[in-house]
Amino acid sequence: MIKRMNKVTSILIAAAAVISLIPATGVNAATRLETKEGSIDSAIAFNSGDYIYDGYKTADDATGLYYNDGSKDNLLKDINVSSMTKFGDKYAKVMDGSDEYLVDLSTGKISDETTQDKMDNVKTKLKSALSKTDRYGKVSSTSDITLDQITQGQFSTDWYSYVTTGAAATHSGYVSEAGKYIDTDYTANIYVPSGTKSVKIEDFGKLNTDNNIKVDMVKAKTIAQDNDYIYRTVDVTITNATTSSAATYIQKISKAQGVDQDGAYIPNTVTSYQVTSGFDSGDADDAVTSISEAQDFRVLNGVLYATKNDGSKVTVTTIKLKKDKVALDGGTDKFDVYLAEQDVQKDQDVMGENAVSIDSDGNTWAINKGEILKFNGTEFTTVYNCDRSLDTLEVYNADSLLAWENGQDVYATVSKAATTPVETPVETPVTNKGWVNTATGWTFFNAAGSQVKGQWVNDGGVWYMVKADGIMATGWYNDNGTWYNLAGSGAMKTGWVNDNGTWYYLAGSGAMKTGWVNDNGTWYYLAGSGAMLANTVVDGYKLGASGAWTK
Repeated sequence: MIKRMNKVTSILIAAAAVISLIPATGVNAATRLETKEGSIDSAIAFNSGDYIYDGYKTADDATGLYYNDGSKDNLLKDINVSSMTKFGDKYAKVMDGSDEYLVDLSTGKISDETTQDKMDNVKTKLKSALSKTDRYGKVSSTSDITLDQITQGQFSTDWYSYVTTGAAATHSGYVSEAGKYIDTDYTANIYVPSGTKSVKIEDFGKLNTDNNIKVDMVKAKTIAQDNDYIYRTVDVTITNATTSSAATYIQKISKAQGVDQDGAYIPNTVTSYQVTSGFDSGDADDAVTSISEAQDFRVLNGVLYATKNDGSKVTVTTIKLKKDKVALDGGTDKFDVYLAEQDVQKDQDVMGENAVSIDSDGNTWAINKGEILKFNGTEFTTVYNCDRSLDTLEVYNADSLLAWENGQDVYATVSKAATTPVETPVETPVTNKGWVNTATGWTFFNAAGSQVKGQWVNDGGVWYMVKADGIMATGWYNDNGTWYNLAGSGAMKTGWVNDNGTWYYLAGSGAMKTGWVNDNGTWYYLAGSGAMLANTVVDGYKLGASGAWTK
């Protein structure tokens, strides 16, 4: 590869320093990134300011694949990088033509394994497990198994969709890197309006004889995952005595194994939410368009985030999966239905298709004319200022990102000691006491007027969590390995909590419980994720539909 001629950046930096000076405004002051000279063709940011890139920093450097540990560059390989993608929770898959290099971003070392080696290991474990079931028959070879990583191009735990062929009929499901699997061909749990009520169809391809309704799956597409669930869209055909119609649902599928079907494990829970404009719900109507146009889906605190990027503007839409009571369009009878409904939708101008990046937590970032912005669930807010020419963005999180100008020798990073403030932040006056609402959320000041950060606050007998950035937490929050659930008001919850159809139990301290729990004399069992199990057997004890141990 021939190096490009260095761009004269001194004028650019001087001009940007004038253009981008923005007065600091207390806690909301953006941080300015230092502009540096060097060429980056592609890059992947990782935790703690580490990153990998294809390019060079100075005229004395060789063009190649570099790893930066937050302080210095290390040449890993002098190669012509044809592509660079994220793999698993810590790897970069780098291709030089047909040659693959799998780089461990936590160490900066090239692994002895390839992505195919890792997938072959999963196939071997899955073959062993499925061959023990009547449902699959004997899976004679790993060649009978096809795997696809369900979260390609993003950092996440390794789960794969699988399809098997062989002695038994073709089946499909999901499997973890450890070989834990769930068969997803069987459970539908789809609600269909019939007469004046909704009918639950529990299984695909099985006729509900009480209502003469059958639901057949046509195709499925995995769209996202979080720690406990996999999300997919399913197109189905709904047939009754006289008609046949098509419908689309989003299924929220538990990664936890439930009961077995002919010896094969099916998911512990499956909840299906219809994507439709057929009900009297404007939010559901809007969701149909947003979901169909989205190019990327992520899940944050149980809410689906759909992102669309057309190169000039990025649009982020939050989709809530919820139970609602609505009538069919033109009807009067209201049905209990599970729907995908649009909540917040925001646009942000960007400087091209590569000016958008989604971080490891699922947050959407954008770069536009010297501003690096983050979507916080309701708005795009400016987190960093940078050189106005930078038009390409790669983000791991707020503490580790890179921005560069495509085709030019200028870049900026957020890494160890890589940022300089625009101005010294204005000290918060002592008159600020208690809760103060800022542009990025609620923050709390103690009696001395000091902003509280990274600790619990008891206000009027109610506990709240103020995160390390000074902003009040809501939803699920992990505090040193213990999960808590905080209401929209920030108030810590206790007792039973229903989160998108799944029950969790929070102790009096607010801590999420797992394992066996005795609630007023009734025993329940909570999985490692905290989700209450139902309609299954644990340790030889049968749990009913309500989750209670039935003696």
